[in-house]
Amino acid sequence: MIKPRYMITLLLPLMLFAACKKELTASTSVDSASPVTVKSGQTVTITGKNLTAGGTPTATLNKRQLTVQNASATSLQVLIPKMAGSGTIKLTVGSRSFDGPECHYQYTATVTTLAGGPTAGSNDGSLSSAEFYCPWGVVVDENGNLYIADCYNRLIRKVSITNNQVSTISFTTTNFFSPYNLAIDTKNHVLYGTDFNAHVIRMGADGSNQTVIYNGEMPNAGIALGPDGLVYVGNNTKGTIMRMNSDGSNVTPYASGIVTPRNIIFDAAGEMFVAGYDGATQSAGIFQVLSGATPVFMRADKAFGGWEIARDSYGNFFEADHFNNVLKLIDPSGNVVTIAGNGNAADVDGVGTDASFNGPQGLAIAADGTLYLTTYNYTTGGGNKIRKIVVD
Repeated sequence: MIKPRYMITLLLPLMLFAACKKELTASTSVDSASPVTVKSGQTVTITGKNLTAGGTPTATLNKRQLTVQNASATSLQVLIPKMAGSGTIKLTVGSRSFDGPECHYQYTATVTTLAGGPTAGSNDGSLSSAEFYCPWGVVVDENGNLYIADCYNRLIRKVSITNNQVSTISFTTTNFFSPYNLAIDTKNHVLYGTDFNAHVIRMGADGSNQTVIYNGEMPNAGIALGPDGLVYVGNNTKGTIMRMNSDGSNVTPYASGIVTPRNIIFDAAGEMFVAGYDGATQSAGIFQVLSGATPVFMRADKAFGGWEIARDSYGNFFEADHFNNVLKLIDPSGNVVTIAGNGNAADVDGVGTDASFNGPQGLAIAADGTLYLTTYNYTTGGGNKIRKIVVD
């Protein structure tokens, strides 16, 4: 008869062997994935071994949670969300996390002409019959309506999404020249604008109460309303950003050292970003202006032929590349992708590189992620359009 203490001694190695065998059996591996080039709403099938060891697995792509549609020990199907971006699918199986397949995301950018006729002019009316003459800065209000700095017409134009009409806001002051860039206070329905000179104007969104609140040094360029309610104005030649109250008082230097800062944006988190040129890397791209007003060059695009940028809720930047006649995207990893435009200076609607732009200039993004881009060709006088781009 084996005594109990000897039984324990004999059973312990057997238990350890069984545990090791179970761990080997539960070893998870990925064999393949299809497809690896993906679009929004597409299903990726991942094959492997023991994919459900420890329960239903989870998956992420660029830190975004993927919907697991089906899961078995040898197969896993996940749904690719909108604007997921390229990267490695990360799998978590039980308590273990590891890299799955590498996916290349294909953006679908659908380009249409929102407003603008075949020739330059200042006619109001329906979206297709209205005319613009070198439209530049564009902003979107809380209802989705657009306000355009119609530069050579020396007007502000409103594009009403609710009734598909274009109307005019004329300047009642003589001390403000060709409008360049715009900012909007959607809460108080107030517009701010720079001209190609040294001025900043403040007015109601209906054109009322027009006041030139700032006379600085030319040329002013970008303008933005910060989450603090203050107005920020960039000087294109001096490479500076000034900060002031909404009435133009208390003007103070805020940041400097950015070569040719064109437009200033704040994202949903209240962070400031500026398009410009970095001498150290000899590259165009995007600066983040951190607390303490320190510009940090964070995204490079050596081929960026300026000028305007926008940022979506996923952390992607968009570039209106004027001289290359394309619209680009820079993802959170710094990858630069041309998502629309084939480089031809023309007004052609379409998807991706089947579309073309005739001198992209101003750029804005609506709350739903829709992009609006203004165009003008300084060589031919063409463009004069407001283009709408929906990206998936």
